[in-house]
Amino acid sequence: MIVLNVARPVGEADPVELAGAALAAGLDGVALADSPRLFPDCLVETERVLSATPARLAGPCVLSLGLRHPATVAGAVRTLEAHHPGRVLTVVGRGESSVRNEGQVPPSLRAYEAALDVLRELVPASALLLGAASGPRTIAATAARLGGVLIDAGADPTIVGKAVALARSTRADVPVWMFVRAVVTDDETDADAAAAPVLGSCAARLVQAPDWFDVPATLRSGVAAVAEAHDYRRHGTADARGAGDVPAEADRFVRERFVVTGDRRAVTERFAAFSAAGVDGVVLAGAVGGVLDRLDELGRAVRDGLTKG
Repeated sequence: MIVLNVARPVGEADPVELAGAALAAGLDGVALADSPRLFPDCLVETERVLSATPARLAGPCVLSLGLRHPATVAGAVRTLEAHHPGRVLTVVGRGESSVRNEGQVPPSLRAYEAALDVLRELVPASALLLGAASGPRTIAATAARLGGVLIDAGADPTIVGKAVALARSTRADVPVWMFVRAVVTDDETDADAAAAPVLGSCAARLVQAPDWFDVPATLRSGVAAVAEAHDYRRHGTADARGAGDVPAEADRFVRERFVVTGDRRAVTERFAAFSAAGVDGVVLAGAVGGVLDRLDELGRAVRDGLTKG
């Protein structure tokens, strides 16, 4: 299964129209970003998409448990599932731009685990429920407590394979999906422009778990500079890079570790490697520059890779 994560600011695009474009490109549906100051409400838009399109899957991704109580999240998902059985995708997480833009910090791992327990108790089994996770502690806790994981571990097949294996170390049949920043590009200039809206948030993941992501010691301060330059008020836009001196070498390292770029053949080969690592489904990041412009090519490349793998 392949869905497009719709992350467009309020008023910039209609999620129903974007869902139609995703389906026309051969994808299975859409996921809707959750950040109240940036995007339309993801739960309301899920209902609109599922009512207005034949999407096989649609739902919030990533629904912030840093802002929303798990009981209210479960109630919304139960309601959606009752109206659209078997078509609801729900991905929850500790929060990123959603909490940072409210002057808060993501919940502790202990608090997050407690929220996952509530969700697992209250959300019907028919709804596809995943927890977003990047680092090893969150991946392991999510697999054990929620029973479904969306790994956000970058684009290096070795690290992705390590993350999948960790998720399945608790239970071999746990569903493991992957959040992937990918776009078909013609050259390095295209690749740099495509990565710009998301590079800082990717760097933040590397900073939080540098050993897990195999960040060389010589690049760690530079990667931290990339993360610090990210403006979460403009997350997912071309203006997300704020002020500050960012080393070009660190920029390139973050891009290569977290964003799949290149021609259609290169993208296909990378997704074949992800499939071989045991990934069950893919959420494509819609905030990557150029994704919508070349969505047909990207959709074919991803589908070909997952089938090949």
